This record gives sequence, structure tokens and C-alpha cells, in this order.
Amino acid sequence: MPVLKWGIAAAGRITHDFVTALSTIENSQHVVVAVADVELERAQQFAERHEIPKSYDGFDALSLDPEVDIVYVGTLNPFHYRVARLMLERSKHVLCEKPLCLNVRQAEELYRVAKERNVFLMEGMWSRFFPSYARLHELLLADCIGEVTHIQVQHGFRADVERILLRSLGGSITIDIGLYALQLGQLIYGCAPVAIKCNAQLNGHGVDLECDFTLDYGQNRTLSALVSGLENLDGSAKLLGTKGELRLNNYWCCTSITKPNSNTETWPLPPAKFEFNHTNSCGLRYEAEEVRRCIDKRLLESHLFTHAQSLELLRIEEEIRRQIGVHYDDVVCLDL
Repeated sequence: MPVLKWGIAAAGRITHDFVTALSTIENSQHVVVAVADVELERAQQFAERHEIPKSYDGFDALSLDPEVDIVYVGTLNPFHYRVARLMLERSKHVLCEKPLCLNVRQAEELYRVAKERNVFLMEGMWSRFFPSYARLHELLLADCIGEVTHIQVQHGFRADVERILLRSLGGSITIDIGLYALQLGQLIYGCAPVAIKCNAQLNGHGVDLECDFTLDYGQNRTLSALVSGLENLDGSAKLLGTKGELRLNNYWCCTSITKPNSNTETWPLPPAKFEFNHTNSCGLRYEAEEVRRCIDKRLLESHLFTHAQSLELLRIEEEIRRQIGVHYDDVVCLDL
């Protein structure tokens, strides 16, 4: 396949990490050719720092750039739908940061448009593409811990950024990090839960700052998680099986697994030109490589995280938000 030419939608912290991660891929078949932001100065500064040849004032120009093969959408949550749809309608492949949308209806529409235009679309559930997750699959197939009966997650940090704290920006600790726990349950059990119970602490903006939820998958299989924006938690996940236990350290961007014999397998990440804003963000390189593999094979979705799986997680998220009283009815259709 020729070099995959990326456009970057938004000059922010996560897009900085993504572009930096791309630069660590040996003999890279990726190149960033353009960046766009709603503030031209931000796009220009981003382009200068990352040596990107073109910067645009707004996303329409990016969608019309004939050089761009695929757009990485890293805008604030309420704008994912409009920016991703614009790119898809201009026949650009799209990798969109999670959550793909703030409601299921919009996500269904994006997947419909992608298939109609015959272009690749993926929600950025980067956890699925770490080599540790492939190894986890091998261990479970080898009956390393027997049948998994319970997954336990604790994941938290002190949230002090508006994108998490404000409902107008699609804020939610459950969306921000809770989705990672939900995707782990989906991966391990291979089905949707039959029952969901949750409790949350909301702030004055109607945003959940802490949430604990228990998902029942039937056949005595459960997941329990505490996700918090109020305190630092260890960020591990434990898989309890009928024959033992596996521990995923930094489970959402896992670079080590501790097995029942206490031996730990590790997958170190390479050094990068710039510092990253988020834990193990260099692992975004794995997500980018999966995108390139899929486009090379002319696939419209990845088998490691399908459109159906994405929609299933969004439906679970909607049920959790319904139970705890968080909604985005007045923010999901914001103009650019």
C-alpha cells in the first residue's frame, strides 16, 4: 500500500499524542499532510511543531484536500458527529476518538454513511490493538485461568479539565474512562449484559464525576467497576477465573500482564520525539497500524472492534446515563 496520508481534525492534546505516536513507527507508512482547527492560529502552531505542511482554518477545507486519505477526528465530544460526517460525505476514511457520538442514533447514522460511501470508519477504542490484548486472548484460549466469572476494575484520576466537567462539552467520567471497562467486559464475555446496575455522583453541571456499575452477563458472569474523576485509583483490571487470576496493569492501555504464577509479561513502548499528555499514548501507534492494515485490505471496519461492537457499547452507555440522570439532548447538535 502507498503511504497513508492523514489529516488531523483539531489541534489539541490527544491529537498531539496521536501525531507523536505515528512518528515512532519504524519505516513508517504514515504521513500527516494537514491539520485543521476552528482557530487558525492553533492549527498553525500545531503544524509548525509537528512539521505538517498544511494548516486550515476550520474543517471544511480539510475535507476538500485531495491529498488527505484519512482524517483523525480529535475534537471535543459534541462535535464528533458533525466533523466525522463531513469527512465521510467527502469520501474520507475516518478514525474518530471515542465516544464516536453522544447518542446511538447519531452513531448509527455515521456507520450508515460510511457504508454508503464505501469508506473505512472506526471509533478509536485503542485498547483493542495493544499486543497485550492479543496475548490476553491467547492466554484465555489456553485455559490459563479457566472460565472467567468476574472482572474487577478500578480506574480514577483527579479530573480538572472542562471537557470532563462540563455537560456542554460532553463531559462524563463514565464516557471518558468508563468505556474502557465496558469494552473489556464485551471482549471477555463476547455478549451484551443482561442487567445493569449503577450509581453516580454528579456535579452542579449534571455531569457524573464518579460512577460505580455492575454488569450481569448471565451464567454467573459479572463485571464491577469504579471509575472516578475525584481520586487516583490504580488503573488495573483483575480477571477472576475458575482456575486463577490475571491482572492487566493500566488495563486500558495495557503494557504488562501478571499471570497466576506471578510472572509478568511486558511490552515496552518506544521513546518519542515529544512528551505525551496521557498514559502510554505512544500505544496509539497500534491503532494507526490497524487502520492502515484495514484500508490496505479495503475493509470498512476492523474485526478487532467492529461497528456492531461500537454500537453495543454506546447502548450500554446510554442505559447507564439514563439510570444516573445524565443527558446531552441540548448539546448533541452543536454547530461547528
